[in-house]
Amino acid sequence: MEGKAVVAAVVVSFVVVAAVVVVSYVRGDGQPSTETNAAGTPFPVTTTEFAPVTATTTPPARPTTTRPSTSASSSASTPVGYRGVTGPNGIFVSIPQNWTVASGSQVTNHQADDPATPGAVVRYGASASEARPLYDAVAANESGVRTGYQRIKLATVSSSAEVVEWEFLYAVEGVQRHAFARYWRRAGLDYIVYGASNATDWPQTQQVVRTVVASAGPVA
Repeated sequence: MEGKAVVAAVVVSFVVVAAVVVVSYVRGDGQPSTETNAAGTPFPVTTTEFAPVTATTTPPARPTTTRPSTSASSSASTPVGYRGVTGPNGIFVSIPQNWTVASGSQVTNHQADDPATPGAVVRYGASASEARPLYDAVAANESGVRTGYQRIKLATVSSSAEVVEWEFLYAVEGVQRHAFARYWRRAGLDYIVYGASNATDWPQTQQVVRTVVASAGPVA
């Protein structure tokens, strides 16, 4: 009898240990955290910081938990074939009717993708103004474009307000890209409208970017 009691105690102990192991596995105890990105660094949050758009044939997926607000607009500033949308900190722009909208590369901007032209995008948003002049904040991004960078334009374009335009070429996986951004500072906020596409598609994308820029508000 004593022998049977010892065996039973051993069996009970084994069952208890196994149960603990199973519960720990289901809960994920000891598993590596997934709260940071692959590089282990925080994502940028300022609109003046450049984040390249890839030249992949399919636009990369972006989180859409908080859906950017969109609204059809009858305003005279919204051209035929476009719709009015709003972005972070109250920026308003007009984008083509069929372009899809989702969260952008940074929390302070949204991104619209052209479904007919892979890699063609427009970003728009606003964030708190930096202490340094707007031109200096934009110019600091040049050092971050490491592949195939060629400056076309970087200049202050308005004497009555801080308005900066930056146009350039860069490369992603051997594909040349063309980008244009207009930044302006107003009432403590730095606004941006940014457009990019593969260089071969730029002529048509440029027309869209010009319309988006012209419709953007609050205007400088």
